[in-house]
Amino acid sequence: MTERTQRLLAEFLELVQINCSSRAERPMADALIPKLQALGFSVEEDNAGQTIGGNAGNVIARLAGPAPGPTLLLCAHMDRVTPGQNIQPTVVDGVIRSDGTTILAADDVSGLVAILEGVRRAQEDGVQLPSLEVVFTIAEEGGLFGAKACDASQLHADMGFFFDSNGPVGTIIVQAPSQNSMEFVVEGRAAHAGVNPEAGINALQIAAQGVAAMKLGRIDAETTANIGVFQAGSATNIVPDRATLKGEARSLDPEKLEKQTDHMVACLRSAAQAGGALCQETVNLSYPGYRFEEDHPVVQRAVQAAKAARLDVTLKGTGGGSDANVFNGKGIPSLVFGMGYTDVHSTKESLPVAELERSAQLVYTLIGGTLQ
Repeated sequence: MTERTQRLLAEFLELVQINCSSRAERPMADALIPKLQALGFSVEEDNAGQTIGGNAGNVIARLAGPAPGPTLLLCAHMDRVTPGQNIQPTVVDGVIRSDGTTILAADDVSGLVAILEGVRRAQEDGVQLPSLEVVFTIAEEGGLFGAKACDASQLHADMGFFFDSNGPVGTIIVQAPSQNSMEFVVEGRAAHAGVNPEAGINALQIAAQGVAAMKLGRIDAETTANIGVFQAGSATNIVPDRATLKGEARSLDPEKLEKQTDHMVACLRSAAQAGGALCQETVNLSYPGYRFEEDHPVVQRAVQAAKAARLDVTLKGTGGGSDANVFNGKGIPSLVFGMGYTDVHSTKESLPVAELERSAQLVYTLIGGTLQ
């Protein structure tokens, strides 16, 4: 293991042991800010934390570079899923894991350290860097809230690269879906379940009939749908008068997304009408999708960097959303790199040291470095 790889690994182990979570990224931000400043970045923190009820904002760093060409945005997120406190990482046979009681938090500490180490190596080697902007976001997990609250007008990047996906390093996510979030409220009528149930309108039953009529799961190769939250009732002797459901639909095709959303709404409305209940729905676009062809400049830059890093390049789509979706919607063409971790969001999560090293090399070549 080279000295640089040892340094990279040590920084990864340091950061995964910092306790943080969505809307509680203060300790991580406090660790990252001086690291960016040591690399010469001017650093500020936006007010996204105040906006979404967190204790830290998005960390935004800028470094003016002499090399001509586009200004590049490098991005990773600071938060992690649970259980992500008191992580005890181990390295056995070249693979990093937790002790099995927590996640590893390679999602997305691997992205944080890849960016830091890639820039660090480029500076050590005297690489003429382009202008760089780095954004370490908050509250990515569960809703991309930090990215949504980020004021992109303060950024000047021409293209963005997000280090936050599974798949081997060299995987480039060039297509991701749009997502609609849905909330339904079915209003029935309460009654005593043993004395006069005939007087009631069972909102739970009606909502269940609506869900049963829906096409859910894998709709087609480009479209998925799910009802993930169903809440109703307060006691077994009361006919429930209110049911609340939350769900989503995703698709790589905007027309299919609209069709699936309309279908889910129609199912609940129809069930409510048939049962004498009322149904109110709220539908919001959680994030827009994106799709880039191979000749798009952001894809060309990513592919050239991956090849320069001697990686096997795979262009693919995904069914998941990321901060890249949000920044694409804000006008910065952005895609996502695979980071080489496996079993993400579980206590079995792991990351080979070799993949961590490749991710740092990818950042290095992306910003102009040449491997020896």
